Amino acid sequence: MKIKLKKIGFIILSILLLSLVLNLIQSPITIENEVNINASNHEVFTVLASYKKFTEWSPFLVTDPKQKNWITGEDGLVGSKFHWEGVGEESEGFQELVRFERPNLLIMQCVISVPFESNPTFRYDLINHSNTTTVKQKFTMPSSVLNKIMMAAFGVVEEISSTNILGLERLKKYVETNLAAS
Repeated sequence: MKIKLKKIGFIILSILLLSLVLNLIQSPITIENEVNINASNHEVFTVLASYKKFTEWSPFLVTDPKQKNWITGEDGLVGSKFHWEGVGEESEGFQELVRFERPNLLIMQCVISVPFESNPTFRYDLINHSNTTTVKQKFTMPSSVLNKIMMAAFGVVEEISSTNILGLERLKKYVETNLAAS
């Protein structure tokens, strides 16, 4: 009986130590998606850099159309921020334009405070192909190995990727529709 209890105790202690170690080791979550848009780099860049236009293609406004949002800073310039407070989804935070190289690169840093604290980064590389632009989106979020395993197991990584794909599809539709209208 004592040997069984010692073995069970050893197993539990080993699991706890392994969990602790996996929680300390950092392994960012990285998700990459892309879309081809029938527009120039300049036209796509202009939409991506504008938080005023973000509400037209944001995937988050599909899932939470009553979301409260506002912009601070000068729209389209480094330092501008898109703030949100979820209504249907309990979420809160802001996204800041932290770097760009017109018309080929934008980097946005998010600060999410609700429902959990996180600081994902969105990097958009725009590649020109005569009359089309390939937008490569790279989403990176700091994470521990344990958190990464749990998020993958519960489908969170797949959900983030699906949301990002929806955003890229909405961006494509918005840019192409507005070009056709003008």
